[in-house]
Amino acid sequence: MMITAFRRVVRAGIINVWRNSFVSLASIFVMTMTVSIIGSLLFLSAMMGQFVAYVRDKVDVNVYFVTSADEPSILELKKSLEALPEVAAVVYLTPDQSIANFRADHQNDRDIVGALDELGTNPFGASLAIKAKDSAQFESIYQFVKDKQDNTVGTPLIESINYDRNKAVIDKLTQVTQYGQRFSFVVTLVFVLASILITFNTIRLAIYTAREEIGVMRLVGATNMYIRGPFVIEGTLYGVVAGVASLIIFFPLTYALRGASATVFNADIFNYYLSHLWVFILVLVLSGALLGAVSSFLAVRKYLSV
Repeated sequence: MMITAFRRVVRAGIINVWRNSFVSLASIFVMTMTVSIIGSLLFLSAMMGQFVAYVRDKVDVNVYFVTSADEPSILELKKSLEALPEVAAVVYLTPDQSIANFRADHQNDRDIVGALDELGTNPFGASLAIKAKDSAQFESIYQFVKDKQDNTVGTPLIESINYDRNKAVIDKLTQVTQYGQRFSFVVTLVFVLASILITFNTIRLAIYTAREEIGVMRLVGATNMYIRGPFVIEGTLYGVVAGVASLIIFFPLTYALRGASATVFNADIFNYYLSHLWVFILVLVLSGALLGAVSSFLAVRKYLSV
């Protein structure tokens, strides 16, 4: 009995979509814009995450050693740093690698290259480039190295640590990460609420056209669930179609924006879309269906006094 009733409700919902084709197209159009906004926020959040990860990868703390520092002591410190849970990676540069990198960076400056050649010796010591798993953890890493430096017995190994020079960049990166996460959450919440209101009013128009039919159904004793059911199915179908339409729209849109995304966020938005396609299918289609169903249920309940 329940299965038969459910089939009738589904059939009635599908018939309503075809019967009210103009209103259905309008509802699907509005819901497509709504679901596309949700998808755009997913892209924005992902691109910001990749951009922050890119910038974070460029920020590190460098420990510079005196030229007389012996390599075993440096490697021992490197091993101690790698054991810290806050540290993502530690790169060791020998004095020869340091001067080679310096020459490469200043190859067009003849005065500097000439001055190095006249020295006849390598003025650079070894160094360690330390990357943290999170930008907020650089301070604890710096404190660990500073304690090692202060507790060194005999000739100091460490000449300088550039944490103070990079601290402004590190603090700014931490703030950008935190503000970015809060901004994404607030914007997502605002757009979801706005989307519910827009979809609610659009589907209310579709329900308004069937007010006489609803009145007849109530007179013959139809239950509230039987009256609501076709409209909930109708709204769900609108949402599913809107989700599929949004997925199709994002293909040419992300392809057109891949160059701009690479410039601004250092990430290919088109490749990201293709690699996370199943996630977008799940989120957009389900959010569209849920949005349509909830909006239909609320519209019938509030405005038709079912």
